[in-house]
Amino acid sequence: MIFIFSGPSGVGKSTIIDAIRQKRDFQFSVSYTSRNIREGEYNGEDYNFVSESDFLKLVEDDFFIEYEKYGRNYYGTSRNSVNDSTNSLILDLEVNGATKLLSSNKDYVGIFIDIDDKELIQRLTKRGHDEAFIDERMRLAEYQRSFRDKFHYKVDNKDINTTVNKILDIIYSLEER
Repeated sequence: MIFIFSGPSGVGKSTIIDAIRQKRDFQFSVSYTSRNIREGEYNGEDYNFVSESDFLKLVEDDFFIEYEKYGRNYYGTSRNSVNDSTNSLILDLEVNGATKLLSSNKDYVGIFIDIDDKELIQRLTKRGHDEAFIDERMRLAEYQRSFRDKFHYKVDNKDINTTVNKILDIIYSLEER
């Protein structure tokens, strides 16, 4: 099974995915991005970090199953990461790429993760972003939320443990079918 996680930046997708992967044997598709690496991130583990020109060359070479420009940077999922998966796979995708894949393949399961605006602003502030950047991301979050209904499941991340358990319940129920 292929699970697509999406939602606004800062809602905790990476933390949730890490927690799920500690409890279950899932492969994770490491996306490519043209953004700069942040402190504490590792190339090939958090993302495959490439220059914008290298990213666009990969687009020309039809390397990605999906890609999007999110904010100021590009993000994409390689075809190989999906085609070569041998276990259940988790993709962490921007909402436009996620909805494209969900509409093109009925076997994908979409999970939209969200939090309330106040918490989202606090998380973006903790990341060290300035007010203009946070305002831009909040406008983007509003746009992304307009696609919630395109996903099979919607989960509000009020508490990480509760959220992880809800998503695991979804996964278990789908595996029992």
